[in-house]
Amino acid sequence: MKISQIRRHKRKQALKSNTARLTLTSLIDIFTLLVCFLLVGFQGEAQIPSIKGLALPISSSYAPPESSLTLVVTPTEIRVNEKVIQRLDVPAAEGATMDFTPLITTLAQQALRFKPSQVVNGTPERTVIILADQNIPYATLHQIMMVCSQQHFGRIAFAVNKEAKKNA
Repeated sequence: MKISQIRRHKRKQALKSNTARLTLTSLIDIFTLLVCFLLVGFQGEAQIPSIKGLALPISSSYAPPESSLTLVVTPTEIRVNEKVIQRLDVPAAEGATMDFTPLITTLAQQALRFKPSQVVNGTPERTVIILADQNIPYATLHQIMMVCSQQHFGRIAFAVNKEAKKNA
């Protein structure tokens, strides 16, 4: 073989070996970031926290909750967005009122974070979802609802468990 043929053969071999190789590591990183971005950016139904020992009432409501302030009322405490705000001591005397000062200050702070969902009589009203144990006395819940309403959280929704479908 002549030297020119050898050089031509080497050039062809060099061109064949210089093909781009696809590295899967970079693609896996890109797809992982894309999946994480989509999961974080997806705004589905509002997630209601699950509290151990909290028995929600059962209802046949089908409306999904919207994203808003979450107020959890257990037999022993009141939580706002999963943070314990105050201990709940049900008054012994019927008709007696409790001191909800910690709840009032927390709702006033949270009102700055949540935009009003509607305006009623010129007053901005925000939405609050109350998760109350089914054994909480109505008088206590009524007082909590009044505090929420006074702090401009007038759109009050209650979280319930869906009623089981009957197979009959």
